[in-house]
Amino acid sequence: MPEPASQGGELRIPQGTLVQIELAQRTNWKRLATNSVLEGRLMLPVFAGSEVAIPAGTKVRLEIESVKKVGSPSGAWKKAGTAVVRAFNPLEKERPAEYAIRLSKTQIEATRGSLVVAATALRAGHAVMIEPKIHKGGEVQSLQPADANASKSKKGRQSVILRLDEGLLLPAPAALTPAAADRASTRKAHAFLLTQLSASHSRKDDAFQARLAEPVRIGDKLFEEGSLVDGRVSQSARPRMLSRAGSLHLHIDRITSPQGASIAIAGTLGGVEGGSGMKYAIDDEGGLHGLKPGFTNAIVDLSIAYALGKVADDIAETPIRAVGAAMSDAAIANAARYFGLGASAVFLVTRHGRDVYLPRYSAIEIDFGRLGEQASSSARLQP
Repeated sequence: MPEPASQGGELRIPQGTLVQIELAQRTNWKRLATNSVLEGRLMLPVFAGSEVAIPAGTKVRLEIESVKKVGSPSGAWKKAGTAVVRAFNPLEKERPAEYAIRLSKTQIEATRGSLVVAATALRAGHAVMIEPKIHKGGEVQSLQPADANASKSKKGRQSVILRLDEGLLLPAPAALTPAAADRASTRKAHAFLLTQLSASHSRKDDAFQARLAEPVRIGDKLFEEGSLVDGRVSQSARPRMLSRAGSLHLHIDRITSPQGASIAIAGTLGGVEGGSGMKYAIDDEGGLHGLKPGFTNAIVDLSIAYALGKVADDIAETPIRAVGAAMSDAAIANAARYFGLGASAVFLVTRHGRDVYLPRYSAIEIDFGRLGEQASSSARLQP
């Protein structure tokens, strides 16, 4: 069972706790100067066991030691091939660049004083939570901000995921926040994905893991922050020709507490974090689907197909005229036109749809379903 959150009048935050911070200002990592100072606030509370140790909205100050772009592991030929494919396929967007961020100092302005903690930056991105669509075409909503009056951006909130490299001991307040009673009784809980997933590379029955960012109660069992969630890919379809998008279905099978107790569950995705250029949606069963091209992209594809067909038409006239010297100009033009139509048709048919990509340390929501019914049908708690 979970250890007490308060020991000797102190709250213990374990080493390895993941923290999500919303930056107060837009940051271009590529142009960020060395020793820059960034300010933000916690998007989710930091828990000690099942109790809130540091509430959401707490101010955080980051001092950046250095920022370095992480190179792609692919070779020169693959990069060149990807560039050619992307040039002729407007749907094939380059994934955001990744940067290695080193922090010289992380300061948390807690209610009981300022804390200087040792932390490692794991991922920076835009926090936009994609929830199951209700209206036709779907609706993208942001993560619930700590300040209800905070302005919302279509690009989402720029966030940074930190990992605490050392445990923290905080003085316990006179009255602990009843997090276990309020948060752990809900159907959904936030978690951080520990495995990179995509429709183009993840196959059926591939395993993945996530880490709970808040406590959750499964029947009469309480699983605190830091519990590991194990799942598998139940269905996967790669992006295909004719602009058919990829899809990814994830199933949650088991949850394990930091003390080693585990229980079988049947959960699904209730929401997933995506970047500002996300092109996928989630259905009511937790399946992720790439969006259709849309009217604008269809016009772009048709324009490129027309231009490609026109070029192929003009190029084909010379060899046709050389082979068929007895042919009339009209016959040569008609034959070349077929080459142009064929080139346009091949271009349109070979367009691949959009991919579904979930980077490591993405914030997700796990829907545990009807917890009361689930607990009665799940496996016994195992030590």
